[in-house]
Amino acid sequence: MWPSEPISPIGHISPIEPECGKEGRNWRLVWMTSLGTCLPNNSTAATHDMFRQVVAYRWVEGVTDEAKQACRESLETLRAIPELTQLAFGDDARHFEGNFDMVAVMDFPDFAAARRYVADPRHQAYIHDHVVKLVGERVVVQHDWAIDEVAGIHHVTLPVSDIERSREWYEAVLNLVVDELSTPEDASHEVVIRHRSSPFVVTLRHDPTRAKALAGFDLVALSVATHDDMRAILARLDARGVSYVINVGPIGEFLVAVADPDGIVVTLACLLPADAPDVS
Repeated sequence: MWPSEPISPIGHISPIEPECGKEGRNWRLVWMTSLGTCLPNNSTAATHDMFRQVVAYRWVEGVTDEAKQACRESLETLRAIPELTQLAFGDDARHFEGNFDMVAVMDFPDFAAARRYVADPRHQAYIHDHVVKLVGERVVVQHDWAIDEVAGIHHVTLPVSDIERSREWYEAVLNLVVDELSTPEDASHEVVIRHRSSPFVVTLRHDPTRAKALAGFDLVALSVATHDDMRAILARLDARGVSYVINVGPIGEFLVAVADPDGIVVTLACLLPADAPDVS
């Protein structure tokens, strides 16, 4: 039978369809069928730490590319649910046979917040309109982390003298996008930009005085995944006629220092492969 509580990824995969509310010995979370979940009201999950859920999906046979993209776009809209503090997802890279097709990593303030997220109508629409129809199998892993400590950088704020000029530069050079959910309606004073698939967020705030004062200062360092990705960024800088300085760090990091439109130095870093050619 189907669970009486909302369908959701929250739970634990079981090949056996369970009765709702039945818990195995020592399990923090109840059993979950491939398309339904039982969330106990008396869960003993901790409420003082970050709660992370990782869900791997396998599409049912015959799902079209258009349907998959619609599912991804619907998942992206869930960022608007306040209990979902971080979301990252992507398709499998197809390096190994038998992998699942897509993975989503979601962070919540605690398990109670995850339960509220499950019940949110926007999440319910995503499940009923996409997951139930398109996903044939999934695996869920959940864990607590950042217990009684900070959980990471929430965002970085950079002062700029021209909002539109800086927004365009960070979009074009670093491939960031405007976060429409977080940017104020009047974006003349502040605009929020973020990485397309990670929790990295930058707020650009109109403050010419501080922007001028910080010119030449290396305020932030950003990770770049691979040496090839760094080459792509350098190509974009070259196309714009932007100068940069290349260094190699003490543990083999390939470092690129570049000044944004206000002269604030942004450092880009990736691991330099042993056989990588010189890109300077």
